[in-house]
Amino acid sequence: MTNLTNFQKLRISARYWLLGMAEHDPEYYKALEALEMGLAHHNGNRNGGEPEFIHQLGIFHHIRTLHKHIKNPALVYTLIFLHDILEDPNQATNAFIAPEDINTHFGNVVLRKLSMMSKKILGQPNPEYSLEAIFGDEDCSVAKGGDRVNNVSTMFGVFKPNRLERYVIETAEKFIPLIKSARRKFPHQEAVYENIKLELVNQLTLINHLMAGPAKDEAQ
Repeated sequence: MTNLTNFQKLRISARYWLLGMAEHDPEYYKALEALEMGLAHHNGNRNGGEPEFIHQLGIFHHIRTLHKHIKNPALVYTLIFLHDILEDPNQATNAFIAPEDINTHFGNVVLRKLSMMSKKILGQPNPEYSLEAIFGDEDCSVAKGGDRVNNVSTMFGVFKPNRLERYVIETAEKFIPLIKSARRKFPHQEAVYENIKLELVNQLTLINHLMAGPAKDEAQ
């Protein structure tokens, strides 16, 4: 029997979970389509050597544990699978996915929210990118919060020290206050934001300890 990699397990379980949900709500077929588009486009490797799309799968499997607390879960999962697709080119071909393709497959609502979440579109800076706007949207805020949790939980030992420190500071000073703001603005999703906040606080505590180096032995 062939041993499956962690990436393969996450991919297979995501497909079957979404197929099961789609039997009751056809909107989940769109999330499945987003999964397949993301898999095809993000088919390279991350800096640490893992498959590129393990990032999106990791976010999805975290956020789906909070499924019953999310107002528009099928839309949120679609955003998770596609959140980097306007920003990052395919690693092999350097080709981008055009906004028109997203609009054709998923409609204007998904395109608008993905554009909001993209620092760059077709390789060009997006002048409308704003964390405040992202966390002012009940769907984007969940996807972006999950994105930051996954990045923070996988960056130690991969990011260079300067980038690691920037991520820690940005998460503490910008993301956590904005997550608290979203929690107040969208109280029906309070459990989601509280989970994301606690995950980030715990990860930052661990990373700060690791960055400080080994603790000195207490005097006897």
